[in-house]
Amino acid sequence: MTETLKSWVFGIVGASFITAITQAITPEVRAKRVVAIVCGFVLMLAILSPICAFDYGSLQQSMARYGDDAAAITQQLDAANENIERSIIAERFAAYISDKSAARGVTAASVVVEVEHSDGAWLPASVAIVSDADATQRAAVEYDIEAALGIAPQDITWREG
Repeated sequence: MTETLKSWVFGIVGASFITAITQAITPEVRAKRVVAIVCGFVLMLAILSPICAFDYGSLQQSMARYGDDAAAITQQLDAANENIERSIIAERFAAYISDKSAARGVTAASVVVEVEHSDGAWLPASVAIVSDADATQRAAVEYDIEAALGIAPQDITWREG
C-alpha cells in the first residue's frame, strides 16, 4: 500500500517537473497554449492513474474476507455471552435454592443448578445439593424447589456432606 502511494506521488512529481520544463522551453507562440493544454492533460492523467489501475476485484475479496472475519468474531462473542448468561442465571437459581433451604433450616454446603435454553430463556433443569439434611427436610426443600422453579423431585440430587 505504501509502495503504491509512493509511486503515485513520484509519478505526479515527475509529471509536474516534465510539464513545467516543457512549458518553460516552449516559445511564446500559439503552440504554447496547445502545450499548456497537453501538459494539463498529462498532469491530470498522473493524478487519476490510481483510479484507472485500481484492482476492484481484490477490494471485493478483501471486503468479503473482512465480512467473514466480522461474522466469525460476532459468533464467538455470542457464544461467550451465552455462556456467561447461562452461568449467571444458574448461580442466581443456586442462591435462591440456598436461601429457601436456609429458611427451612437446611444448611447446604453447595448447590449446583444446571440450566437449559428453552423458549428463548434459561430455565433450571436439575439441581445437585450437598447437605446433611434428613428426609423430612429434603422433602420440604424439594417441594419448595418444585413449586417455585418447576424442577421435578427426580431431577434433584442429594449428597451427604
